Amino acid sequence: MNCLEFRRRIGAEPRSRDPEILAHRDSCKDGCAAFWQRAQRFEDDLEAALAVPVPEGLADRILLAQATGERHRQVGRRRAWMAMAASVLIAFTGVGMLWRHADLNSLPALAVAHMPEEMDAMSLTQPMTDAQVEAGFMGRATRLKGPAPAGVTYVHDCTVGPYPAVHVVTRMNDEPVVALYMPGKMVDKTTEFHRDGWDGRQVALSGGTLVVMAQGASRKSRDAVERGWRAAIEGPVAQAVGRI
Repeated sequence: MNCLEFRRRIGAEPRSRDPEILAHRDSCKDGCAAFWQRAQRFEDDLEAALAVPVPEGLADRILLAQATGERHRQVGRRRAWMAMAASVLIAFTGVGMLWRHADLNSLPALAVAHMPEEMDAMSLTQPMTDAQVEAGFMGRATRLKGPAPAGVTYVHDCTVGPYPAVHVVTRMNDEPVVALYMPGKMVDKTTEFHRDGWDGRQVALSGGTLVVMAQGASRKSRDAVERGWRAAIEGPVAQAVGRI
């Protein structure tokens, strides 16, 4: 079981005691144990929120209230309040579940979950030729509009979650920085993220989305890699217009 499968299973079955899931949790070095713990805390909070205790003597009070009209009106008001509280609780529970689903399927989450499959690429140091880099992008029907950044040591067409992508590793100041370009996948804005030991940025481009991230690499190196791939994918002219 890889990290992506583990996280999908935990998202669907957070309380699962499947031996395969527990074995991956205990052996994974890429943050799956922390992910499992967060899932358990969320389930604990959810169960605590749903465990609404029934007031002591409620049945007797309801029967007594039926004896008079005033009591009847009090019961009506109490029931209305309880229905409102239940509605609010259900609404908050639904929002929490929707947020968890959206978070697990966000590009940063999918990008981080993809990395255990290709961690060996982070240790490569031999630079690739421009022709090899361009061929990797052509595999996703994407033609670079500018020169690729120097120091590219890995390029491969892969899939990040459901999205076709080009996976590249660029060594900047001898620090490996990952760039995942998903042509046709559009996002509203550029956002920063820190997830399971990865620092990164989701970058909105004109024809797709670029996710740049690294473990331990300096922000300066990540910024340089982002600028290099933005210029290569959109072209130097588009990059200059974007800075105006």
